[in-house]
Amino acid sequence: MRKVLLFALWALSITLGHGQNVREQLKRDFLKAGSNYYAYQGPTQPLTAAPAGYKPFYISTYARHGSRYLIKAAEYDAPYQVLLQAYKDGKLSVLGEKAFHLLGYLREDARDRYGDLTPLGAMQHRQIAQRMYDRFPEVFQGKAVVEAKSTVVIRCILSMQNELLQLAKNNPRLIFSSDASQHDMYYMNLQDSALYKQRYSKKTQDVYNEFCSHYAVDKTAMSKLFNDTAYFNHNIDAFELNKNIFKIASSIQGTEMRDVFNLFDIYDTDELYNNWLQANAFWYLSFGNNPYNGGKQPFTQRNLLKRIIEDADSCIKRPTPSATLRFGHETIILPLACLLDLNDYGREIHDMERLDLEGWINFEVFPMAANIQFIFYRKNKKDRDVIFKVLLNENEATLPLPTDQAPYYRWNDFRTFFLKKLADYQKD
Repeated sequence: MRKVLLFALWALSITLGHGQNVREQLKRDFLKAGSNYYAYQGPTQPLTAAPAGYKPFYISTYARHGSRYLIKAAEYDAPYQVLLQAYKDGKLSVLGEKAFHLLGYLREDARDRYGDLTPLGAMQHRQIAQRMYDRFPEVFQGKAVVEAKSTVVIRCILSMQNELLQLAKNNPRLIFSSDASQHDMYYMNLQDSALYKQRYSKKTQDVYNEFCSHYAVDKTAMSKLFNDTAYFNHNIDAFELNKNIFKIASSIQGTEMRDVFNLFDIYDTDELYNNWLQANAFWYLSFGNNPYNGGKQPFTQRNLLKRIIEDADSCIKRPTPSATLRFGHETIILPLACLLDLNDYGREIHDMERLDLEGWINFEVFPMAANIQFIFYRKNKKDRDVIFKVLLNENEATLPLPTDQAPYYRWNDFRTFFLKKLADYQKD
Protein backbone atom coordinates (compact mmCIF):
# COMPACT_ATOMS: atom_id res chain seq x y z
CA MET A 1 0.00 0.00 0.00
CA ARG A 2 2.81 2.36 0.88
CA LYS A 3 4.48 1.74 -2.52
CA VAL A 4 1.21 2.46 -4.34
CA LEU A 5 0.86 5.72 -2.40
CA LEU A 6 4.43 6.70 -3.23
CA PHE A 7 3.75 6.01 -6.90
CA ALA A 8 0.65 8.20 -6.83
CA LEU A 9 2.59 11.03 -5.20
CA TRP A 10 5.41 10.63 -7.75
CA ALA A 11 2.97 10.77 -10.67
CA LEU A 12 1.23 13.79 -9.15
CA SER A 13 4.52 15.62 -8.71
CA ILE A 14 5.32 15.14 -12.41
CA THR A 15 1.86 16.36 -13.44
CA LEU A 16 2.12 19.45 -11.27
CA GLY A 17 5.60 20.17 -12.58
CA HIS A 18 4.45 19.95 -16.18
CA GLY A 19 1.44 22.09 -15.40
CA GLN A 20 3.61 25.02 -14.38
CA ASN A 21 2.44 28.20 -16.08
CA VAL A 22 4.21 28.50 -19.43
CA ARG A 23 4.14 32.26 -19.27
CA GLU A 24 6.47 32.05 -16.27
CA GLN A 25 8.69 29.54 -18.06
CA LEU A 26 9.06 31.89 -21.01
CA LYS A 27 10.33 34.62 -18.72
CA ARG A 28 13.25 32.32 -17.86
CA ASP A 29 13.73 30.82 -21.32
CA PHE A 30 11.94 32.65 -24.12
CA LEU A 31 13.23 30.15 -26.69
CA LYS A 32 10.63 27.64 -25.50
CA ALA A 33 8.06 29.74 -27.33
CA GLY A 34 9.45 28.11 -30.48
CA SER A 35 7.51 24.89 -29.75
CA ASN A 36 8.88 22.20 -32.09
CA TYR A 37 11.88 24.41 -32.91
CA TYR A 38 13.04 24.50 -29.29
CA ALA A 39 16.66 23.33 -29.23
CA TYR A 40 17.15 20.21 -27.13
CA GLN A 41 18.48 20.89 -23.63
CA GLY A 42 19.02 17.37 -22.27
CA PRO A 43 17.68 15.81 -19.06
CA THR A 44 16.63 17.95 -16.12
CA GLN A 45 16.13 15.24 -13.49
CA PRO A 46 18.33 12.53 -11.94
CA LEU A 47 17.52 8.88 -12.60
CA THR A 48 15.96 6.59 -10.00
CA ALA A 49 18.14 3.59 -9.12
CA ALA A 50 16.88 0.22 -10.30
CA PRO A 51 15.48 -2.26 -7.75
CA ALA A 52 18.12 -4.40 -6.08
CA GLY A 53 19.65 -7.01 -8.36
CA TYR A 54 18.36 -5.57 -11.65
CA LYS A 55 20.73 -4.48 -14.42
CA PRO A 56 19.94 -2.78 -17.76
CA PHE A 57 20.39 -5.04 -20.78
CA TYR A 58 18.33 -3.56 -23.64
CA ILE A 59 17.41 -0.08 -24.88
CA SER A 60 14.73 0.71 -27.44
CA THR A 61 14.29 4.28 -28.69
CA TYR A 62 12.53 6.54 -31.13
CA ALA A 63 14.20 9.93 -31.59
CA ARG A 64 13.48 13.00 -33.61
CA HIS A 65 16.26 14.42 -35.79
CA GLY A 66 18.31 17.23 -34.28
CA SER A 67 17.98 20.94 -34.97
CA ARG A 68 17.54 21.82 -38.64
CA TYR A 69 16.96 24.65 -41.06
CA LEU A 70 13.40 25.33 -42.21
CA ILE A 71 12.33 22.78 -44.77
CA LYS A 72 11.31 24.93 -47.75
CA ALA A 73 12.85 27.94 -49.49
CA ALA A 74 9.41 29.56 -49.49
CA GLU A 75 9.45 29.64 -45.69
CA TYR A 76 12.33 32.12 -45.88
CA ASP A 77 11.35 33.81 -49.14
CA ALA A 78 7.70 34.65 -48.44
CA PRO A 79 8.14 36.96 -45.41
CA TYR A 80 11.31 38.46 -46.89
CA GLN A 81 9.54 39.44 -50.10
CA VAL A 82 6.68 41.05 -48.17
CA LEU A 83 9.06 43.17 -46.12
CA LEU A 84 11.20 43.91 -49.18
CA GLN A 85 8.22 45.51 -50.92
CA ALA A 86 7.30 47.45 -47.78
CA TYR A 87 10.93 48.60 -47.49
CA LYS A 88 10.84 49.89 -51.09
CA ASP A 89 7.57 51.63 -50.31
CA GLY A 90 9.05 53.28 -47.21
CA LYS A 91 6.49 51.66 -44.96
CA LEU A 92 8.74 49.89 -42.43
CA SER A 93 9.45 51.18 -38.92
CA VAL A 94 12.99 51.14 -37.52
CA LEU A 95 12.23 47.72 -35.99
CA GLY A 96 10.68 46.61 -39.28
CA GLU A 97 13.82 47.56 -41.20
CA LYS A 98 15.94 45.66 -38.70
CA ALA A 99 13.70 42.60 -39.12
CA PHE A 100 13.89 42.93 -42.90
CA HIS A 101 17.69 42.95 -42.92
CA LEU A 102 17.87 40.01 -40.47
CA LEU A 103 15.47 38.00 -42.62
CA GLY A 104 17.78 38.67 -45.56
CA TYR A 105 20.84 37.40 -43.69
CA LEU A 106 19.00 34.30 -42.47
CA ARG A 107 17.62 33.62 -45.94
CA GLU A 108 21.12 33.63 -47.39
CA ASP A 109 22.50 31.45 -44.58
CA ALA A 110 19.80 28.85 -45.26
CA ARG A 111 20.11 28.89 -49.05
CA ASP A 112 20.31 25.31 -50.40
CA ARG A 113 20.31 23.94 -46.84
CA TYR A 114 16.55 23.59 -46.55
CA GLY A 115 15.68 20.90 -44.01
CA ASP A 116 19.34 20.09 -43.38
CA LEU A 117 20.65 19.04 -39.99
CA THR A 118 22.66 21.87 -38.42
CA PRO A 119 25.95 21.44 -36.53
CA LEU A 120 23.99 21.91 -33.30
CA GLY A 121 21.58 19.17 -34.39
CA ALA A 122 24.49 16.78 -34.91
CA MET A 123 25.94 17.67 -31.51
CA GLN A 124 22.59 17.07 -29.80
CA HIS A 125 22.59 13.47 -30.96
CA ARG A 126 26.23 12.87 -30.07
CA GLN A 127 25.46 14.10 -26.57
CA ILE A 128 22.35 11.92 -26.28
CA ALA A 129 24.38 8.87 -27.33
CA GLN A 130 27.11 9.70 -24.83
CA ARG A 131 24.61 10.02 -22.00
CA MET A 132 23.02 6.70 -22.95
CA TYR A 133 26.45 5.10 -22.83
CA ASP A 134 27.32 6.71 -19.49
CA ARG A 135 23.96 6.05 -17.86
CA PHE A 136 23.53 2.46 -19.03
CA PRO A 137 27.04 1.11 -19.70
CA GLU A 138 25.93 -2.52 -19.29
CA VAL A 139 23.90 -2.24 -22.52
CA PHE A 140 26.93 -1.20 -24.58
CA GLN A 141 29.58 -3.55 -23.24
CA GLY A 142 31.67 -5.98 -25.28
CA LYS A 143 30.18 -6.99 -28.63
CA ALA A 144 26.69 -5.77 -27.92
CA VAL A 145 24.47 -5.45 -30.99
CA VAL A 146 23.17 -2.00 -31.93
CA GLU A 147 20.53 -1.96 -34.65
CA ALA A 148 19.57 1.48 -35.99
CA LYS A 149 16.79 2.51 -38.36
CA SER A 150 16.07 5.92 -39.85
CA THR A 151 13.40 7.38 -42.05
CA VAL A 152 14.69 8.13 -45.55
CA VAL A 153 15.15 11.84 -44.81
CA ILE A 154 18.80 12.93 -44.75
CA ARG A 155 18.62 14.90 -41.46
CA CYS A 156 17.32 11.77 -39.74
CA ILE A 157 20.01 9.59 -41.33
CA LEU A 158 22.73 12.01 -40.21
CA SER A 159 21.25 12.14 -36.70
CA MET A 160 21.45 8.35 -36.62
CA GLN A 161 25.03 8.31 -37.86
CA ASN A 162 26.12 10.86 -35.26
CA GLU A 163 24.76 8.69 -32.45
CA LEU A 164 26.37 5.55 -33.85
CA LEU A 165 29.74 7.25 -34.30
CA GLN A 166 29.64 8.46 -30.71
CA LEU A 167 28.85 4.97 -29.43
CA ALA A 168 31.63 3.49 -31.59
CA LYS A 169 34.06 6.04 -30.18
CA ASN A 170 33.29 4.70 -26.70
CA ASN A 171 33.38 1.02 -27.67
CA PRO A 172 34.79 0.04 -31.09
CA ARG A 173 33.79 -3.59 -30.44
CA LEU A 174 30.07 -2.85 -30.75
CA ILE A 175 28.36 -4.61 -33.65
CA PHE A 176 26.37 -2.09 -35.69
CA SER A 177 23.60 -2.45 -38.23
CA SER A 178 22.02 0.67 -39.73
CA ASP A 179 19.49 1.23 -42.47
CA ALA A 180 17.19 3.86 -43.98
CA SER A 181 14.74 2.32 -46.42
CA GLN A 182 11.25 2.81 -47.74
CA HIS A 183 10.80 -0.79 -46.66
CA ASP A 184 10.45 0.31 -43.03
CA MET A 185 8.37 3.44 -43.48
CA TYR A 186 5.14 1.55 -42.70
CA TYR A 187 6.09 1.83 -39.04
CA MET A 188 8.89 4.42 -38.98
CA ASN A 189 6.74 7.13 -40.60
CA LEU A 190 3.28 5.81 -41.38
CA GLN A 191 1.19 8.11 -43.55
CA ASP A 192 -2.38 7.09 -42.68
CA SER A 193 -4.62 8.72 -45.27
CA ALA A 194 -7.84 7.64 -43.53
CA LEU A 195 -6.88 9.24 -40.22
CA TYR A 196 -5.43 12.28 -41.99
CA LYS A 197 -8.82 12.94 -43.60
CA GLN A 198 -10.36 13.06 -40.11
CA ARG A 199 -7.62 15.25 -38.59
CA TYR A 200 -8.84 18.70 -39.59
CA SER A 201 -12.57 18.26 -39.23
CA LYS A 202 -14.73 21.37 -39.55
CA LYS A 203 -15.30 21.37 -35.79
CA THR A 204 -11.53 21.16 -35.20
CA GLN A 205 -10.91 24.08 -37.53
CA ASP A 206 -13.67 26.11 -35.89
CA VAL A 207 -12.30 25.43 -32.40
CA TYR A 208 -8.77 26.36 -33.50
CA ASN A 209 -9.82 29.58 -35.25
CA GLU A 210 -11.95 30.63 -32.30
CA PHE A 211 -9.09 29.96 -29.89
CA CYS A 212 -6.59 31.91 -32.02
CA SER A 213 -8.95 34.87 -32.15
CA HIS A 214 -8.69 35.14 -28.36
CA TYR A 215 -4.88 35.35 -28.52
CA ALA A 216 -4.31 37.26 -31.74
CA VAL A 217 -0.93 38.96 -31.92
CA ASP A 218 -0.61 39.65 -35.64
CA LYS A 219 -2.01 43.19 -35.63
CA THR A 220 0.17 44.10 -32.65
CA ALA A 221 3.24 42.73 -34.40
CA MET A 222 2.38 44.56 -37.62
CA SER A 223 2.03 47.85 -35.75
CA LYS A 224 5.64 47.41 -34.61
CA LEU A 225 7.00 46.47 -38.02
CA PHE A 226 5.17 49.01 -40.19
CA ASN A 227 4.88 52.76 -39.89
CA ASP A 228 1.55 52.94 -41.69
CA THR A 229 -1.51 51.17 -40.27
CA ALA A 230 -3.58 51.63 -43.41
CA TYR A 231 -0.77 50.10 -45.49
CA PHE A 232 -0.53 46.83 -43.59
CA ASN A 233 -4.31 46.58 -43.15
CA HIS A 234 -4.80 46.90 -46.91
CA ASN A 235 -1.72 45.12 -48.30
CA ILE A 236 -0.60 42.53 -45.72
CA ASP A 237 -2.02 39.20 -44.56
CA ALA A 238 -1.06 39.93 -40.96
CA PHE A 239 -1.84 36.47 -39.59
CA GLU A 240 0.24 34.71 -42.25
CA LEU A 241 3.16 37.14 -42.06
CA ASN A 242 3.34 36.94 -38.28
CA LYS A 243 3.22 33.14 -38.43
CA ASN A 244 6.04 33.03 -40.99
CA ILE A 245 8.27 35.49 -39.13
CA PHE A 246 7.66 33.70 -35.83
CA LYS A 247 8.65 30.38 -37.40
CA ILE A 248 11.95 31.82 -38.62
CA ALA A 249 12.51 33.50 -35.25
CA SER A 250 11.93 30.14 -33.56
CA SER A 251 14.33 28.28 -35.84
CA ILE A 252 17.35 30.56 -35.35
CA GLN A 253 18.20 28.88 -32.04
CA GLY A 254 19.08 25.67 -33.89
CA THR A 255 21.55 27.29 -36.30
CA GLU A 256 25.01 28.82 -36.07
CA MET A 257 23.31 32.23 -36.20
CA ARG A 258 21.83 31.75 -32.72
CA ASP A 259 24.41 33.92 -30.97
CA VAL A 260 24.24 36.66 -33.61
CA PHE A 261 20.57 37.25 -34.45
CA ASN A 262 17.35 37.44 -32.46
CA LEU A 263 13.98 38.03 -34.10
CA PHE A 264 12.03 37.27 -30.92
CA ASP A 265 12.67 40.84 -29.76
CA ILE A 266 9.72 41.83 -31.94
CA TYR A 267 7.53 40.38 -29.18
CA ASP A 268 7.13 41.01 -25.46
CA THR A 269 6.56 38.08 -23.06
CA ASP A 270 2.79 38.14 -23.42
CA GLU A 271 3.05 38.15 -27.21
CA LEU A 272 5.53 35.27 -27.16
CA TYR A 273 3.09 33.42 -24.93
CA ASN A 274 0.16 34.08 -27.26
CA ASN A 275 2.12 32.88 -30.28
CA TRP A 276 3.00 29.75 -28.35
CA LEU A 277 -0.60 29.21 -27.20
CA GLN A 278 -1.75 29.15 -30.81
CA ALA A 279 0.95 26.64 -31.76
CA ASN A 280 0.26 24.45 -28.73
CA ALA A 281 -3.44 24.30 -29.60
CA PHE A 282 -2.59 23.42 -33.21
CA TRP A 283 -0.37 20.50 -32.19
CA TYR A 284 -2.89 19.16 -29.68
CA LEU A 285 -5.76 19.36 -32.15
CA SER A 286 -3.62 17.75 -34.88
CA PHE A 287 -1.99 14.87 -33.01
CA GLY A 288 -3.46 14.64 -29.51
CA ASN A 289 -6.59 12.94 -28.23
CA ASN A 290 -8.73 15.65 -29.81
CA PRO A 291 -12.46 15.10 -29.10
CA TYR A 292 -13.42 17.19 -32.13
CA ASN A 293 -11.99 14.83 -34.75
CA GLY A 294 -12.69 11.45 -33.17
CA GLY A 295 -9.70 11.29 -30.85
CA LYS A 296 -7.92 8.64 -32.93
CA GLN A 297 -4.90 10.56 -34.26
CA PRO A 298 -2.42 8.94 -31.80
CA PHE A 299 -3.20 5.63 -33.52
CA THR A 300 -1.20 6.81 -36.53
CA GLN A 301 1.64 5.27 -34.51
CA ARG A 302 0.02 1.87 -34.00
CA ASN A 303 2.50 0.13 -36.33
CA LEU A 304 5.44 1.74 -34.55
CA LEU A 305 4.20 0.71 -31.11
CA LYS A 306 3.58 -2.83 -32.33
CA ARG A 307 7.10 -2.94 -33.77
CA ILE A 308 8.59 -1.63 -30.51
CA ILE A 309 6.87 -4.48 -28.68
CA GLU A 310 7.96 -7.09 -31.24
CA ASP A 311 11.58 -5.91 -31.24
CA ALA A 312 11.69 -5.91 -27.46
CA ASP A 313 10.22 -9.41 -27.24
CA SER A 314 12.90 -10.62 -29.63
CA CYS A 315 15.80 -8.88 -27.90
CA ILE A 316 14.71 -10.02 -24.44
CA LYS A 317 15.44 -13.56 -25.59
CA ARG A 318 19.03 -12.70 -26.47
CA PRO A 319 21.70 -13.71 -23.99
CA THR A 320 23.73 -10.59 -24.82
CA PRO A 321 22.85 -6.89 -24.37
CA SER A 322 21.54 -4.93 -27.35
CA ALA A 323 19.89 -1.70 -28.45
CA THR A 324 17.36 -0.72 -31.11
CA LEU A 325 17.61 2.93 -32.12
CA ARG A 326 15.09 4.62 -34.43
CA PHE A 327 15.25 8.12 -35.93
CA GLY A 328 12.43 10.16 -37.38
CA HIS A 329 10.25 13.20 -36.79
CA GLU A 330 8.20 15.18 -34.28
CA THR A 331 5.03 14.17 -36.11
CA ILE A 332 5.83 10.64 -34.90
CA ILE A 333 7.16 11.44 -31.42
CA LEU A 334 4.12 13.50 -30.40
CA PRO A 335 1.32 11.05 -31.32
CA LEU A 336 3.42 8.16 -29.98
CA ALA A 337 3.69 9.93 -26.61
CA CYS A 338 -0.09 10.43 -26.71
CA LEU A 339 -0.73 6.79 -27.69
CA LEU A 340 1.45 5.66 -24.78
CA ASP A 341 -0.21 8.28 -22.55
CA LEU A 342 3.24 9.29 -21.30
CA ASN A 343 2.89 11.77 -18.43
CA ASP A 344 -0.85 11.85 -19.15
CA TYR A 345 -0.39 13.35 -22.64
CA GLY A 346 -3.00 10.94 -23.96
CA ARG A 347 -5.91 12.51 -22.10
CA GLU A 348 -8.85 14.18 -23.80
CA ILE A 349 -9.11 17.93 -23.19
CA HIS A 350 -12.21 19.84 -24.31
CA ASP A 351 -11.24 23.31 -23.17
CA MET A 352 -8.31 24.70 -25.17
CA GLU A 353 -7.92 27.39 -22.51
CA ARG A 354 -6.73 24.70 -20.11
CA LEU A 355 -4.15 22.94 -22.27
CA ASP A 356 -1.07 24.43 -20.63
CA LEU A 357 -2.70 24.65 -17.19
CA GLU A 358 -3.29 20.90 -17.30
CA GLY A 359 0.25 20.25 -18.44
CA TRP A 360 -0.24 19.60 -22.17
CA ILE A 361 2.89 21.51 -23.22
CA ASN A 362 4.27 20.75 -26.66
CA PHE A 363 7.93 21.73 -26.17
CA GLU A 364 8.23 19.27 -23.29
CA VAL A 365 7.47 16.44 -25.73
CA PHE A 366 9.01 17.29 -29.09
CA PRO A 367 11.91 19.74 -29.10
CA MET A 368 14.54 19.17 -31.74
CA ALA A 369 16.24 15.80 -30.99
CA ALA A 370 13.28 14.73 -28.81
CA ASN A 371 13.44 11.09 -27.82
CA ILE A 372 11.54 8.32 -26.09
CA GLN A 373 13.73 5.65 -24.50
CA PHE A 374 12.63 2.28 -23.11
CA ILE A 375 15.26 0.94 -20.69
CA PHE A 376 14.92 -2.79 -19.90
CA TYR A 377 16.25 -4.53 -16.76
CA ARG A 378 16.58 -8.10 -15.54
CA LYS A 379 18.42 -9.97 -12.79
CA ASN A 380 20.19 -12.44 -15.08
CA LYS A 381 20.06 -13.87 -18.61
CA LYS A 382 17.39 -16.42 -17.70
CA ASP A 383 15.16 -13.89 -15.94
CA ARG A 384 11.86 -13.49 -17.84
CA ASP A 385 10.24 -11.20 -15.27
CA VAL A 386 11.63 -8.17 -17.09
CA ILE A 387 11.03 -4.65 -15.82
CA PHE A 388 11.58 -1.38 -17.66
CA LYS A 389 11.13 2.35 -17.45
CA VAL A 390 10.39 4.99 -20.08
CA LEU A 391 12.32 8.21 -20.48
CA LEU A 392 10.79 11.16 -22.29
CA ASN A 393 13.65 13.39 -23.39
CA GLU A 394 15.85 11.48 -20.93
CA ASN A 395 13.60 12.18 -17.93
CA GLU A 396 11.63 9.40 -16.25
CA ALA A 397 7.99 9.36 -17.37
CA THR A 398 4.74 7.79 -16.20
CA LEU A 399 2.59 5.22 -18.00
CA PRO A 400 -1.11 4.36 -17.45
CA LEU A 401 -0.12 1.13 -15.67
CA PRO A 402 -0.10 0.07 -12.02
CA THR A 403 3.31 -0.42 -10.44
CA ASP A 404 4.71 -0.91 -6.95
CA GLN A 405 8.20 0.22 -7.96
CA ALA A 406 7.79 3.50 -9.86
CA PRO A 407 9.16 4.58 -12.27
CA TYR A 408 9.70 0.91 -13.19
CA TYR A 409 6.97 -1.23 -14.76
CA ARG A 410 6.67 -4.90 -15.62
CA TRP A 411 7.08 -5.57 -19.34
CA ASN A 412 4.33 -8.20 -19.35
CA ASP A 413 1.89 -5.64 -17.96
CA PHE A 414 2.85 -3.22 -20.72
CA ARG A 415 2.48 -5.85 -23.45
CA THR A 416 -0.93 -6.96 -22.23
CA PHE A 417 -2.30 -3.44 -21.87
CA PHE A 418 -1.07 -1.97 -25.15
CA LEU A 419 -1.61 -5.01 -27.37
CA LYS A 420 -5.22 -4.95 -26.20
CA LYS A 421 -5.40 -1.22 -26.90
CA LEU A 422 -4.12 -1.80 -30.44
CA ALA A 423 -6.45 -4.77 -30.97
CA ASP A 424 -9.47 -2.76 -29.79
CA TYR A 425 -8.60 -0.03 -32.28
CA GLN A 426 -8.41 -2.56 -35.09
CA LYS A 427 -11.87 -3.86 -34.11
CA ASP A 428 -13.28 -0.34 -34.25
